[in-house]
Amino acid sequence: MQDNSAVEQAAQAELDRISALPAITLKDKMSIPPQRGAELPHREFRTTMDESTGTLTLAQARLEATRCMNCKKPFCTAACPISMPIPQYLELLAGGNVEAAVKMIRGTSLLPSICSRVCPHEKQCQSSCAMGRTLKDPNKGIHMGETERFCMDYERNVMGGKPVPEIAASTGKKVAVIGSGPAGFSAAVDLRTLGHDVTIFESYDLLGGVLRYGIPQFRLPKDIVDYEYSILPKMGIEVKTGVTVGKDITIDELKKNFDAIFIGNGASQALKTGVPGEDLKCVYTAEEYLKKGNRGEAIESGKHVVVVGGGNVAMDAARMAFRLGAEDVRVVYRRTLNEMPACKAELREVLNEGAMIMELHNPSEFVAGADGRVAKAKLDLFQLGEPDEKGRPRPVKIEGKEEVIDCDTVVLAIGSKVSSEIKDTTAGLDTNKNGTYIVRAEDSCETSVDGVFVGGDAKHGPLTVVMAMKTGREAAVAIHKALVG
Repeated sequence: MQDNSAVEQAAQAELDRISALPAITLKDKMSIPPQRGAELPHREFRTTMDESTGTLTLAQARLEATRCMNCKKPFCTAACPISMPIPQYLELLAGGNVEAAVKMIRGTSLLPSICSRVCPHEKQCQSSCAMGRTLKDPNKGIHMGETERFCMDYERNVMGGKPVPEIAASTGKKVAVIGSGPAGFSAAVDLRTLGHDVTIFESYDLLGGVLRYGIPQFRLPKDIVDYEYSILPKMGIEVKTGVTVGKDITIDELKKNFDAIFIGNGASQALKTGVPGEDLKCVYTAEEYLKKGNRGEAIESGKHVVVVGGGNVAMDAARMAFRLGAEDVRVVYRRTLNEMPACKAELREVLNEGAMIMELHNPSEFVAGADGRVAKAKLDLFQLGEPDEKGRPRPVKIEGKEEVIDCDTVVLAIGSKVSSEIKDTTAGLDTNKNGTYIVRAEDSCETSVDGVFVGGDAKHGPLTVVMAMKTGREAAVAIHKALVG
């Protein structure tokens, strides 16, 4: 990483210069360069599972916060799914009152150490930042993810850690929470805070869901997940790991012992392409590939890896491939870079590490070598056509055009859906085609079965951590109202 002492000194000098001004004008704010955390050299950090970016220094964080224009109607807060009071905490941070900034962030978010690292800020708060709009460059908006991450690392390293929420008087009601990802965690914490007894049922051996097994260590260190989840036992929340609801125990059986049930089991069942050869040896779903990579389990990943897809999961898989020994990685995507749903920051990391993006290609077949392992990928070529219902140009196959590339590993990162174990064992539980649970009204969290609520990806399909947290908290409120009226 770069020399933090030199970075800190330079930022402090700039902060001193700005602070010495009689009044800080908009022109002064515009003159401050955006601050970023230190980075490992790209080709170096692609061989390590360590976090690839560092946290801002104190002077950098205060300087970045000083850039905020303190809008009367902050577009950033409006663009944040949980309405974080961004200008207010930035003002506290700019003035050096870090502890107050931390408390303000904690007052809105249950998982800020995580959201600051993995949320798509460039598509939410930062994209709406007035500074970025004034400078006509969204990349020059306030780096809210960086400032939030600094505050939460400061809480962990300087303030002695996160506080345990106060718990209301017992209601005598019991709630079962299925899944310990961001939705389940948030629902459990809020329900316990409201005085209910809560038990989490998690199919894996450790808590965290997608946070632990889906997002790579180099993007979200697992000690950060452990840090946020450390309050659960302190709050008296019971945890039962290694239990899959729908297999080991049913919803009907849970209803005998619990007054309400929350489903937050995520969208963990990977989709497949349906093309010939996708069941060959060393053709993996991204879910399996990332889970094994994150857990350090043995996985036969080769030197020449093809990743199919264009979202953040595809970017994670491409970066993971290097860390599992790949010499070259190609990301196959049927549209162009402009249409890629992956965050620009994630795409930048992938390109910096040396992955190649094959635009306007999509697999038509995977071919085995003599040993039965995938050896080649046949790719159809595409061109962009008329916009689809989301406004993106449709990929149109060019008939008669094909390309064949060599590979020894393929990772399919084309989406996921909710697994069917719970639906298959629960009478009257209605779902959509993608497995998400149908709720009683657009603003409702209650499923078609009385007393059973849902949130996170199991409700809205694969979205962001912050959206899962939001809907988990909304479900907790709905459950509380249903239980105590």
